[in-house]
Amino acid sequence: MHFNKPLQLVFILSIWLMSGVGCDETTTPAGVLSSQKVSDTAGNFEGVLEDNDQFGSAIATIGDLEVDGVIDLAVGTPLDDDGGTDRGAVWILFMNDDGTVDIAQKISDTEGTFLGLLEDSDQFGSAVAELGDLDGDGFLDIAVGAPMDDDGGTDHGAVWILFLNADGTVRFTQKISEAEGGFTGILEDNDQMGGALANIGDLNNDGIPEIAVGARLDDDGGGDRGAIWILFLTRSGTVLGVQKISDTDGDFEGTLLDGDYFGSSIAGIGDLDLDGIEDVAVGAIGDDDGGTDRGAVWILLMNIDGTVRLEQKLSAVNGNFNGGLTDGNHFGSSVVGLGDFNGDGINDIVAGADLDDDGGIDRGAVWLLFMETDGTINSETKISSTTGNFTGPLTDGTRFGSAVANIGDLDRDADATTDITVGAKLDDDGGIDRGAVWTLFMKPSVTEIDLNPFDNQE
Repeated sequence: MHFNKPLQLVFILSIWLMSGVGCDETTTPAGVLSSQKVSDTAGNFEGVLEDNDQFGSAIATIGDLEVDGVIDLAVGTPLDDDGGTDRGAVWILFMNDDGTVDIAQKISDTEGTFLGLLEDSDQFGSAVAELGDLDGDGFLDIAVGAPMDDDGGTDHGAVWILFLNADGTVRFTQKISEAEGGFTGILEDNDQMGGALANIGDLNNDGIPEIAVGARLDDDGGGDRGAIWILFLTRSGTVLGVQKISDTDGDFEGTLLDGDYFGSSIAGIGDLDLDGIEDVAVGAIGDDDGGTDRGAVWILLMNIDGTVRLEQKLSAVNGNFNGGLTDGNHFGSSVVGLGDFNGDGINDIVAGADLDDDGGIDRGAVWLLFMETDGTINSETKISSTTGNFTGPLTDGTRFGSAVANIGDLDRDADATTDITVGAKLDDDGGIDRGAVWTLFMKPSVTEIDLNPFDNQE
């Protein structure tokens, strides 16, 4: 019998690989290839920050607003004092592909044609989310949280829909609160709706994205257990319908305890379980699994009506998370969908732990979580001051991981690896707690196989 020699070689090699004889496999985990900081003194940022602005409290990629081929960012500074104390602001950053800033446009009570609409302590910019071109005018739009807004009562909270111009200024607005925008949910004092925000995709298939809004101090079931609201939007930015998810609502069957702060962060994570419906990740920084305030992330597998079909908790003792958390880490301080980072066909996520102590007190960290379709973790990689090849530098109290965003392949490198942007809201560049944003240019995990069968023979 005659065999084709190349096929013979492939067959023999396959048997050899399956047997493991003479094969040494080495895997280098995913990590940071390089990084670029944007702050009051770095990254070509020419905007003016002041002490305690907390630039980097929130970050969202908003698409290519100026159509130059580079993804742009919106960055929250909730304690900005334009127009009055702690009214807040958002910076639109037109980015270069090296992670520096080309142009910055501020949106505040006195700038960006968003004028005279805020009150003291609203903390506009505590959260921000991209909406795509919501109204169909050809320009990208965003949602911005103001969790200390007093419409309807003290710190009930609000969300602003901002319809943008190509230069990052505001064309017009729609406010969503207990008193405006068609919101029919019931809020109570200090719920702080708008402390977290995410575009979670088009759940109900009407061609318009839904947003999830955090109210981490909601008292359903007990004190400060937290909640999120699913808002079904219209093209004009008003609310068509709402669905609450909490300890007592939305078919959520997980266990929340007092002080969990469910809704501290939110992300749309795509269709994780491959059932055709977008799914959601929610941070609960006060969760005590394994120890005090170690934090948790809940994976919510959704129904089209905004209720929960199944939930899976990720914490120090749940969801196959083996990374190791310590007391006070606040795992879940931020979360974002990463897409299929490792190429296994399953979407992955990034979660912040902004009080992690790697390298020093409260320097912070982020975790890359490589997921399974049931919401559990296959493996994880940590990025901090001492691991993940991130050289920073970070200093004590920086709170790296206070926000996180998927910025796509910003540098358009050969491996097309997704890059991420991380907030460090208490960074002291230029002054106390002015804040900063880091862009991390990522490298994927790499597995190398040594096929020399005679390595150990003399």
